Amino acid sequence: MKKYLLFIFLFPLFTQLSSGQDKKAKLEEIMKTYHGFNMFDGAVLVAENGKVIYKGAFGMANHEWKIPNTTDTKFMLGSVSKPITAMLMLIQVQKGLIDLDKTISDYIPEYSKKNGSRITIRQLLGHSSGMPNYDIIKDFFPKISRQNFSREDYVKLFMDSALVFEPGTSYYYSSWGYFMLGYIMERVTGRSYSQLMKEDIFDKLGMNSSGSYYHTQVVDKRASGYDYSLGGYTSGDFRDQSNTMGTGDLYSTVEDLFKLHLAISNNTLINKKLTDEMFTPGIRPWRYGFGWFNQNFKYTTTDSVFANYHLGTTEGFLSFLIRIPSTNSLVVFLCNSAPTHFSE
Repeated sequence: MKKYLLFIFLFPLFTQLSSGQDKKAKLEEIMKTYHGFNMFDGAVLVAENGKVIYKGAFGMANHEWKIPNTTDTKFMLGSVSKPITAMLMLIQVQKGLIDLDKTISDYIPEYSKKNGSRITIRQLLGHSSGMPNYDIIKDFFPKISRQNFSREDYVKLFMDSALVFEPGTSYYYSSWGYFMLGYIMERVTGRSYSQLMKEDIFDKLGMNSSGSYYHTQVVDKRASGYDYSLGGYTSGDFRDQSNTMGTGDLYSTVEDLFKLHLAISNNTLINKKLTDEMFTPGIRPWRYGFGWFNQNFKYTTTDSVFANYHLGTTEGFLSFLIRIPSTNSLVVFLCNSAPTHFSE
C-alpha cells in the first residue's frame, strides 16, 4: 500500500549499507526527494540497534508565518496515540488497579448492560470487542466531531449501538473502544487521562515535548495541520478534542517517540510479561495486539520482517510509527500536510 511507500524505500538500507554515514546520506537523499515532490512535510527519525542513525525535518510548521519544521516540532499523532493509551492501560493493570478480563460494566456501572457486561478490557485493547466506530453515525464529520461533550454525554452517543459481532470472535477497528479505555482509567484512578498520561509515562521517560492536546491550549512549537493537494495547501479541519481522548488527542516529537521505543525495548514501564502480551498478534488478518499491529511487513516481493506498527491521521496531520524488534530499530514519520501521497 502507498502509505508504506517511504518505509519500503528506507528499510533495505538497514541491511544493504554497512556504514552509518552511508545510511544517513541515503536517507537524507530519499527524504529530500519525497519533500521535493510535495510528498512529505514534517519530521522523520530512524534508529537501528537502539541508536538514532538519522533524523531530519522538512517543510513548514506554519505556512502563514513561514516557520520551518524542526526535529523538535510537535505534531498531532492521531491514532498513533492508541499504542500509548494501551501502554498507559497496561501500567494500571501492572499496578493492580484494572483487570484485563473484567468488563466495562465492572468499572462503569451505568454503561449499557446489554453491551457493557459482555466486553472486556482485553477486547477493547485488541479491537475485538465488536464495538462499532464513529462512522456509523451519519454526519459525524463534520457536525458531531466539532461539538464539545462531557465524557458521560459522549459515551451515551454509542453505548447502546448494536455490536458488530459477539465480543472476542473477530476484529473491528473502533476508536470508541479506545475512548472507553481512557474513560475507564479516569474513573478508576480519579485522575484525568491527560494527567495520568503525563505522570505515568511522559514525566517518567523525559518526554517533555509530549502531551494530551485540547484545542484551546497554546502549545509551544506545535505545528499547524494542513491538507495538501495539487492545488496547494489548505488549513486542516477543526475537531473538538473532547471526543478524541485515548484515540487521537496526543501530540509528540520524533525524539520523544524514540524515548518511548527505548522504554518499550527495555521494559522500563511495564514488565516483560505484559510487553509480550502487548505485541502478541491478535485475530487475523490484522493481528492487532494491545495498541499495535503485529505482523510480517513486506518491503520487497520476496523479503519481509516482523514489525509492530501503527498509522495515525487527524485533521491536517499524518503519523506512522514502526518498530522492528529483531534489530531494535524504529522508523517515525510525523507529517503536518495530510493526506500526503504515502498515506493513500
